[in-house]
Amino acid sequence: MTPQTLSFAAAFDYGRLARLSRGVFAPVILTTGMVSTRIIEARIDSGSSSCVFGRQWADALGLNWEAGDPLTISTASGMFFAHLHEITIQLLDFEWAAWVAFAEWDTQPPSPARDVLGLNGFFDHFLTAIDDRAERLYLEPRFS
Repeated sequence: MTPQTLSFAAAFDYGRLARLSRGVFAPVILTTGMVSTRIIEARIDSGSSSCVFGRQWADALGLNWEAGDPLTISTASGMFFAHLHEITIQLLDFEWAAWVAFAEWDTQPPSPARDVLGLNGFFDHFLTAIDDRAERLYLEPRFS
């Protein structure tokens, strides 16, 4: 095996966000047109096929939830329905367009386990590394 050195454009200390719930979290803002959400503390989850957010975020963005492409999402604890919408995601100084699934349920009160950055929409845009001991997330954009 040949050793490889990786470099990252940004690092984020996620420890403050993970104090109440074990996991890796990042602050994101969702935008469509001229409307943006407040900061959402989203869980970073490589086991999730999609970025998934509660339905109230689609409502906050003025999206017609039912007008999005329907999607059934299966998890270890069951299935739920969602609708895909293309939006802009902002994380740190990075901004990119992605298809995001807005679930049929709300995440109010905030449920950090349910607002998720997944494979499609996040991991396909970044090379990532997690140093869990230091509670640090490293990101290298791969916008092509």
